[in-house]
Amino acid sequence: MKSLSAIKGISKNTRKSKMSNARIQQIVTLLYVHRNIVTSAGVLNKGKAKLKDLTDRMDKHADYYQGYDMIRSAFGFLKKIIEAWYLTEDPENNKI
Repeated sequence: MKSLSAIKGISKNTRKSKMSNARIQQIVTLLYVHRNIVTSAGVLNKGKAKLKDLTDRMDKHADYYQGYDMIRSAFGFLKKIIEAWYLTEDPENNKI
C-alpha cells in the first residue's frame, strides 16, 4: 500500500511485519477504505473524534501492557497510522 509507506516513522520492515498479522491488516484496510470512500465532512469529523478517543484510550493505562511488547507495538503502529491519516493537518500525510 503506497499510502502506508508514505507515513513517516514506519519502516519497511515494521510495515511488513505488522501487516502480516491478519487482524492488524483488517484494521488498517478498514481505516484506508473509510478515508477513501466517506465524503461527508460530518461523518469524517465524527470518525476523527472516535479515533482520537481510541488513541487516547490506548495510552490511558499503558502500564497494563508492560511486558506485552506485541500489544504495545501493535498499538504504536495503529496510532501512527491514525494520526497520519486522520489527526494531522499535514497534507502529505492526508493523501491516500
